[in-house]
Amino acid sequence: MKALSIRQPWAELILQGRKTIELRTWQTSHRGLLAIHASQTVSDEPCDAYNLDPAGLPRGALVGTVILADIISLDEHSWEALRGGHLSSGAFTEPIFGWRLENPQRLPQPIPMVGRMSLFHVPDEAALGEGPAIGSDVDSRAESGYNPDKPFELRVMQRDHGYGLAIYQWPLTGNGKESRPAPQRPQRLVELAGDPLRAVADHVLDALRRAGYKTTDLSRERRKPFLLDEETGLRLGLLFLVVRLLTKMNRIEAISGGLRTMPSEEAYYWFSKCTARVTAVNAQRALRILLAGE
Repeated sequence: MKALSIRQPWAELILQGRKTIELRTWQTSHRGLLAIHASQTVSDEPCDAYNLDPAGLPRGALVGTVILADIISLDEHSWEALRGGHLSSGAFTEPIFGWRLENPQRLPQPIPMVGRMSLFHVPDEAALGEGPAIGSDVDSRAESGYNPDKPFELRVMQRDHGYGLAIYQWPLTGNGKESRPAPQRPQRLVELAGDPLRAVADHVLDALRRAGYKTTDLSRERRKPFLLDEETGLRLGLLFLVVRLLTKMNRIEAISGGLRTMPSEEAYYWFSKCTARVTAVNAQRALRILLAGE
């Protein structure tokens, strides 16, 4: 598997889902799964800005994986417009490329390893580990526990400007046919914030109602996760995955409406494709085209 070495705290912010665009002066033809390596260098100023303890950040280690979905060439206007994704406070310089990163997954434990310049190869088994661990941006006060009847959680995530909503998933049970021990932690599937979240607010509230919650239960201050049954969580997670990179409200609304009326079997099919490491990027793009056109 290919890997990219990134200094801290940027590697940590990528794994938390807060940094979704990595800035580079070069590009690559590689797309898909990419391992994240935390270099030995730590920048103190951004640690202070994002309330991270430099001493607690892993260094010189493989720390997780992402999906490299796309690389775009940035001009001064687009660089400024995407500042919330790349988090850079410096001045714009040319040439500069934005690497769009999706579906960050943290390794259970950092794996000590020497990084290299550019992309480099690491063993697949090291990069994938035994399974992802929960992101460190989850509030420790959140009450959570494994419930096989409600394998999805919707969590309120505190952000500098407003809040986001993240879908967490315990491994699916296969409708009761599969026997496995209860996992220790759920896995973060996707987070949505900003305009895309506002555009699907009615969809979110409907999902909460179906799960037995009141719409007034959703607030920025909430720490307890919303527990969702398999199909409700699956549909909401699929919605978040497909619309998170969109900016046109009419496309987001078309996708939301299409997923509401999609038969259960089809929703399960698309969810499996849109969350599988190998097919996720292409499947999400295909579903956007299917429901909202080019």
